[in-house]
Amino acid sequence: MSGRIVGSVCAAAITAAAALVPAVPAAKASAAPARPADRSVSELLTQLKTLYRKAEEATEAYNGTEEKLHKQRTRTRELTAQLVHARTKLADSHDDAGRLARRQYQGHSALSSYSFLLTLLTPHPENAADEARELDRAAGREAALIQRLTKGERRADTIATRARTALDRQLSLAAKRKKQRDKVKKQLRSIEKLLATLSTRQIAQVAQRERQETAKAQRELLASGALGSANGASPGAAGPPATTNDGTGGGTNGGTDGAAPAPGGRRDTPAAGTPSPVATVTAPGPRPHQSPGRRPGMASAEAGRRALAYALNQIGKPYVWGAEGPNSFDCSGLTSSAWAYAGRTIPRTSQEQWRQLPRVPLNQLRPGDLVIYYKGASHVAMYAGNGQVVQAPRPGQRVKLSPLASNPLQGVVRPGPVTVARKR
Repeated sequence: MSGRIVGSVCAAAITAAAALVPAVPAAKASAAPARPADRSVSELLTQLKTLYRKAEEATEAYNGTEEKLHKQRTRTRELTAQLVHARTKLADSHDDAGRLARRQYQGHSALSSYSFLLTLLTPHPENAADEARELDRAAGREAALIQRLTKGERRADTIATRARTALDRQLSLAAKRKKQRDKVKKQLRSIEKLLATLSTRQIAQVAQRERQETAKAQRELLASGALGSANGASPGAAGPPATTNDGTGGGTNGGTDGAAPAPGGRRDTPAAGTPSPVATVTAPGPRPHQSPGRRPGMASAEAGRRALAYALNQIGKPYVWGAEGPNSFDCSGLTSSAWAYAGRTIPRTSQEQWRQLPRVPLNQLRPGDLVIYYKGASHVAMYAGNGQVVQAPRPGQRVKLSPLASNPLQGVVRPGPVTVARKR
């Protein structure tokens, strides 16, 4: 039942103007001293938004650790390969040293005592100089062998230490990731628990209240002129259809139906997405992991339109925490995959997207730009034009178009022509 209820309840939290709704402390969010029937619609909405925001914060923290763990595994593999190579070379040097010792012991080396005495006692003094030079060359070769052996041992020891450190770091990140995964699941269980206590009437009231607050925040944002145009669209930028259906009911452009995943849906549970309602958008060919590659000469506006086309084509696919396609997404998984398709590798998490990517003023917003929400940058969407964003909202919902002011705005970033390093 929780999956159906989640699909019915409130889309993402409200705008910058949503500061009108007071935040609920974590302790109050997790504990319910009063019965649901005794709480006002506003209190229920605030509590749900707080729980969803905390779940998304936990998800983005998990995503960040997952990214670091992936890089650390790569580093550990590289050091392990270096260590194998160093030890192979060291074994070869040990073999050479062993052969040299045997030759000296058997008197076959130019530097053996027997060969040295023969040189001193030679009956042909005219050959002594040549034999002395041969002794020097032999001594040089053997000194080089000893030096190579010593250096090889030091290098193997150094790499072994680095490899152990890298493995320790990898294990530490794996443990941290597990704790964060458990935290995400705990937050999602809290949401399920609260939703299970609500009646159908309460769900409808909460959904209606959120739609009203979002609509009010959107009107205020557009009336402020912050977007630089009366209609909320960037000058000259064509956007998707103006209908958003950002409410909490079903529909192909947003919301969920009975088949929507519950808040605790696993990241490794793919689900087939419904067909995209944006029929005019050409379906991108390859998926992000089959990207046409980096295109340094592509104009940023063109890249933005390409990223947006990919994101719009994902409408109807479910939100699954930690997912980055192709069958499901979380918020930053959608934006990073869309820009990967456009040939730009950007950070995986919304926090790193906000920290690393170039920022642009709100009045210069254009399709493809990333809109960051909340002070902690815990949510991200992609601007689609006409005052709308395409986003993977939260657990239990699907990728959809929403008003720009559907969450409290933090700022806007725009991936530039230079790829941001994200080693995968």
